Amino acid sequence: MNVTFDLYEILKKGGGLLQFRINDFIQQQLNRTAAIHFAGSHSGSLTKKIEQVQNYVERTASIINLPTKNDLTNATKLILQSEEKIDDLDEQFYKLQTQMKEIKELLQGLSPSNSTTFSNFSEQEEVITALQQEIKDVKQTVSKQKKQLAKIQNSSNQSNKA
Repeated sequence: MNVTFDLYEILKKGGGLLQFRINDFIQQQLNRTAAIHFAGSHSGSLTKKIEQVQNYVERTASIINLPTKNDLTNATKLILQSEEKIDDLDEQFYKLQTQMKEIKELLQGLSPSNSTTFSNFSEQEEVITALQQEIKDVKQTVSKQKKQLAKIQNSSNQSNKA
């Protein structure tokens, strides 16, 4: 008589039976009104304890100079607001440059002998072009900071989960 045991099958059946018994126990406990009253009466104190832990973590993080979740959220909001303002400035510069070109064309059509006016417009166009380049540079910097902040946030979330 040769009997072989499949360890995997035994573990699978035993685990299924244990899971059934645990689920059944939990269901029985949840159906008891005493458990519901206990959870209801202690939820306020548990909430207070959670808030105390959060406050402690924030104070400790500020002491050791680590950003908290709120700090990262606020920094992200500020970066997004900055991006929007930079985009608005870029759009305004583009409109201004377009208007300057239109004015220059009108002036060229009216009096081609007035070269000082044209040089002033050319200088202003150069200034606007330089400002647009600076805006592009700032956009790239903000984008880099945003990516760095996202990395910090991800690592912070992972360390909080651990």
